[in-house]
Amino acid sequence: MDFLKDLLQQISEKTRSATAEVEKHLQELKEKLDQDKDGKPDLVEKALQEAKKALEEAKARLAELDQDKDGVPDKLKELSEKAAQAAEAAKAKAEEAARLLKERLGKRDSQA
Repeated sequence: MDFLKDLLQQISEKTRSATAEVEKHLQELKEKLDQDKDGKPDLVEKALQEAKKALEEAKARLAELDQDKDGVPDKLKELSEKAAQAAEAAKAKAEEAARLLKERLGKRDSQA
């Protein structure tokens, strides 16, 4: 029985020692990752800063493209308006062509 008790005690000591060693290494790693000692890994902070910077740049670019501040880039609105005008002009021409065709067909029928 003493053998088992000694073995369990040795295992417990080795486990505690290994746990302490792992904790020491984790703390060292944490310190390496957090050079400014603010509790946040520097790499994560840098990524967040870059993401914020990219977001600010995107907002600034959108503001440049959306001078009237309606949420739609002005060029896109302008293109949309031009496309709508072109569609209206095409519709008017198609209606005019249909009217002329009806008139011609009507004249042909009356001549026959």
